[in-house]
Amino acid sequence: MKVRIAWSLIFMWLFQSCIEFDTYIDLQTNPSATVLGKTDLISESDQAGITSYIRSNTRFDACIALSGDKVIYSYGDIHVPYNCASVRKSIFSALYGIAEEKGLINLDATLGELGIDDNKNPLTSTEKTATIRQLLQARSGIYLPASGESEGMKRRKPQRGQYLPGEHFYYNNWDFNALPIILEKITGKTTGELINEWIAVPAGMRTFMPENITYQYVDYTEYPQTRVYISAEDLARFGALYLNNGKWDQRQVIPAAWVETSVVAVSRQPVDADLLENEMMEGYACLWWVDDDENTFWADGAGGHFCIVDRANNLVVVLRNNTGMSAPGYLFYNAQNPYESNESGNIVYKLIKSKL
Repeated sequence: MKVRIAWSLIFMWLFQSCIEFDTYIDLQTNPSATVLGKTDLISESDQAGITSYIRSNTRFDACIALSGDKVIYSYGDIHVPYNCASVRKSIFSALYGIAEEKGLINLDATLGELGIDDNKNPLTSTEKTATIRQLLQARSGIYLPASGESEGMKRRKPQRGQYLPGEHFYYNNWDFNALPIILEKITGKTTGELINEWIAVPAGMRTFMPENITYQYVDYTEYPQTRVYISAEDLARFGALYLNNGKWDQRQVIPAAWVETSVVAVSRQPVDADLLENEMMEGYACLWWVDDDENTFWADGAGGHFCIVDRANNLVVVLRNNTGMSAPGYLFYNAQNPYESNESGNIVYKLIKSKL
């Protein structure tokens, strides 16, 4: 009886924590925020049809579509800063493009040249020859345990030393986790400060704050998983920068050259076999997925977090799924498994595109 009561109390605490305290961050407006304009490019009846489809056929909690920098459709609470999962990686890519433009880092410098190691699992001399660019391409050849790895990532991971840096594509959380921490060491600023100063403020993001970042540490690697909490609208602003050659309101936010080169696939199916695990994508660039069929590139996060950029149609579609905004919330939502696939996201994107 005592055990039963104890477990019921634990469950009640977790449930209450998820519902009442499901946030790491303060929901407030950034002082530098600007208001997005709107346009009636999609009729009210078509917008209603899109909303009906999302409600009836998906678990998405928020969706926003921009034509250029104008809102053409929105659904749900687009201002809640959800954990964006692996979408964060595309934001890190932009930070590196900016850092390179500022002269803070040479993307072709090796980890050895930069003095980068893993103090809990030291790199070999060969692993230290990996460059920052190869980490951005998920081709580092560093196959160490990493925070936040899925079972699929663990299953597909090559043996340590199996490939040289640059030889093989593997969707690698060690690379992804090391990148923001390396940039923090170089700049002396936190990832939240860098995103805020270099991207959020120039793009007028509404709710992003430097505090919208958390770190998941483990005992077998120096590098935590850096989580980014960002709203659907603010993520759409980020995607819109890639429609306008890195500019927002005539201000160059992300270097135009990086916008062009960082979304060109370096790894491709079927040569890079690990890509076959993401059947919808034909290629991987610098922390962006590439879909040749639709001529789009994606920031793609587990659970249903997508920023889809379609330059040919001047369109950005962002889809979000609340997969937890706190530790108890994460457990709660994972137990329910309310995830959405990128196939589902692609259907919504194509539905919106069809109404233009």
